[in-house]
Amino acid sequence: MDLETRIKAYRFVAYSAVTFSVVAVLSVCVTLPMVYNYVHHVKRTMHSEILFCKDNAKDIWSEVHQLKNMPTANRTARQSGYGEDAAVVGGGGGGGHGSCDSCCLPGNPGRPPQMPCEPVTPPPSPGPPGKIHTQFNLRVKNQSLELKLTF
Repeated sequence: MDLETRIKAYRFVAYSAVTFSVVAVLSVCVTLPMVYNYVHHVKRTMHSEILFCKDNAKDIWSEVHQLKNMPTANRTARQSGYGEDAAVVGGGGGGGHGSCDSCCLPGNPGRPPQMPCEPVTPPPSPGPPGKIHTQFNLRVKNQSLELKLTF
């Protein structure tokens, strides 16, 4: 009997090992294509993002070069503060010559404000202040309590 019990035990271990191996191979057969598909998707997305980044960098550099090639003759310094003592001193190329009279000439006025599409009605005026009236009724086992508060 001892030999028969060992054979049954070895047979159980062998069947368990084969079952475990088959499950492992099937799981690899299912998950390997899924992992490959995910890695391919990430690679494709990263490639498109890199191309987008390169295109944006080229656009930015072309704009920087356009700004470098622009003439700088009409760049004037602006007033930095408010009041009379905040005048521009030594303008930046606009012919300021130290005083604001030569560079800050009044220009044409802007467009007049347009009327809104629908006329705006003003909100109604508030009425006289009212009173707050609060009333509480409380009944507990045939006894009633009434509380009135007026502010």
